[in-house]
Amino acid sequence: MMGAAARSVWAPVVVALVMRLGLLLATDRVEVDVLRYWKVGTHLLDVSWNPYQAPRLYPYPPVWMWVEAGSAWLARASGLSFALLVRLPVLAAELALVALLARVGGRTAAWLYALHPVSLLVSACHGQFDAVALLFVLLAVRAQAVQAFDRAALSLAAAIGLKSFPILLLPAFLLHTPARGRLRWAALATAPVALALVPFAWHDAAAVRRELFGYGGVADFGWIAMVRAARFLATGALARAEAAHWAGWVLAAKVAFAAAYGALHLRWWRARQPPDLVAMCLTVLLAFLTLYGALSAQYLLWVVPLGVLVASRAFTAYSAVTTLALVAFYLFLAPGVLGLAAPRAAAGTAWAWGVAAQWLATAAWWLVCLRREPSA
Repeated sequence: MMGAAARSVWAPVVVALVMRLGLLLATDRVEVDVLRYWKVGTHLLDVSWNPYQAPRLYPYPPVWMWVEAGSAWLARASGLSFALLVRLPVLAAELALVALLARVGGRTAAWLYALHPVSLLVSACHGQFDAVALLFVLLAVRAQAVQAFDRAALSLAAAIGLKSFPILLLPAFLLHTPARGRLRWAALATAPVALALVPFAWHDAAAVRRELFGYGGVADFGWIAMVRAARFLATGALARAEAAHWAGWVLAAKVAFAAAYGALHLRWWRARQPPDLVAMCLTVLLAFLTLYGALSAQYLLWVVPLGVLVASRAFTAYSAVTTLALVAFYLFLAPGVLGLAAPRAAAGTAWAWGVAAQWLATAAWWLVCLRREPSA
């Protein structure tokens, strides 16, 4: 018979599987980012092995491209649905996250993530793969906690290789590494990604610089999106969301975040007893979501796996408000994701107010973390 400890892990995993698989099948459409994955996959199979030569399609480090190309090839060869195939690694990562959270944070953390609507919307419906990077972030946190420093660094390298944002967490990990091992830790966390980029940069450096390093985000959420939403409410016209259309605003956001990022780490490095690693990572990511301002929908998932480990009223408020804001966003700006129709004016108004409420909930949670610096 299965013991109580095993049931505490497998019950939320099974529920997470059933819910996410049902949503995957219900949203089996090549829309929005899944459509971009398909375009990159066909580009890799038919045009060039360099994904950065596909304009405005691949702003990621060179790991996820293999999933896109493999899914496109398998869909062609088997006739299976590309939209389903390309999201299966995300499903696997989500289930692994639930199991890992059960071991790290207990049953409550596992159930919170298994049932979390932001995870369901972003990973299962939208199909974005931030959960895969977040899995490796949590593996790095767990390895660091048991002083398996090389394993932690390589886990963070895998996260950075999938999505660029985990590089923001590197200084926090270094602060929790013995001084004599910090250079080695930093090298193990960054060198694999740098080496993986070399062939692409050698082949077409301008393309890598344009697509990867020139990407500035999309103002669908965040404080810049609040300006965009306010203009929509005032005029009825919706401005473009790409960072290029908000160049001055994005520059101000970069300066604001860089200043806060530097101040946070200066404070922590000077402290006698810095916060624990989970609290530091959570605070850094909340600072980014609060101050950067040009955020895509999937960015809002970044703090959820960490948030379930330090669950609080601020996390609950963030979860509720973000869920409503995401639903409004998908209905208004990406209706193909949910496959639901809504009156455009009503959906636009809901999105505009949702953007403001979501930013306020994020900023409030960040301020709570700054004041309390909670421990996991």
